[in-house]
Amino acid sequence: MPTFDLTDRAAIVTGGSQGFGKAIALGLARQGANVVVAAREPEDVTVGRERPHAPVHPVVDELRAIGSRAIGVTADVRNQDEVDALVARTMDEFGRIDILVNVVGGSWGETFRSGPLLELEPLDFIECYRVNVLTAFMCAKAVQPVMKAQGKGAIVNIASQAGVNPGMGQAAYGAAKAGVINMSKSMAYEWAPEVRVNAIALGGIETPHRPMWHESARSATTSRNAMGRLGTPDEHAGTVLWLVSDLGGYITGAAIEADGGRR
Repeated sequence: MPTFDLTDRAAIVTGGSQGFGKAIALGLARQGANVVVAAREPEDVTVGRERPHAPVHPVVDELRAIGSRAIGVTADVRNQDEVDALVARTMDEFGRIDILVNVVGGSWGETFRSGPLLELEPLDFIECYRVNVLTAFMCAKAVQPVMKAQGKGAIVNIASQAGVNPGMGQAAYGAAKAGVINMSKSMAYEWAPEVRVNAIALGGIETPHRPMWHESARSATTSRNAMGRLGTPDEHAGTVLWLVSDLGGYITGAAIEADGGRR
């Protein structure tokens, strides 16, 4: 029977230095994968709000302690040259790419804002799309030839319930994550059977960013799901592990709604 075992498989996790991305990287390593953690340096705020960022090296140390031949790459995956360099570094180190998890994204950032539609400008939509959709597209496109040549590979694009259901002040983010979901389905159909591609539409998640929420926002989120709470990074990482492992070998073109039973 297929298992979760990922021994000697090479995985790239973008946005893997903290929060959900870190949980995914650790989960992959515990199943035997060699992990490339990619994250960018903080940048100056031009339009929106600053997001916290963590360096890659502390996570790499944790992964190596588990037994993974992990490496860290500082890269801004909005930049094609840096995406290409990330893939080249992975191939130099491991000679293969079996797994890609596109975690990079966000509802707001240094170059765009979230908020009511009438408060947004075209730049907010463009930059939100760039961070959430184009990063996943460029990274997936860059690894696809490697996976196809190997005859096997798995990509998971992290989407959001905002891409499935509307929410106040989430128009730009919701549009972008809907794009991630639809794009993932297109990738799955165009790149099958060698490359499986799935999306996960996350509901609430406990991350270091959540203390920045007002309690009213947290209550509004948890009141809309059957579990009555936010999901943990490890719980959501478990969904990723299933999708990239052989146990998920027949799953492609799916958008898994990991939302605690939204109602």
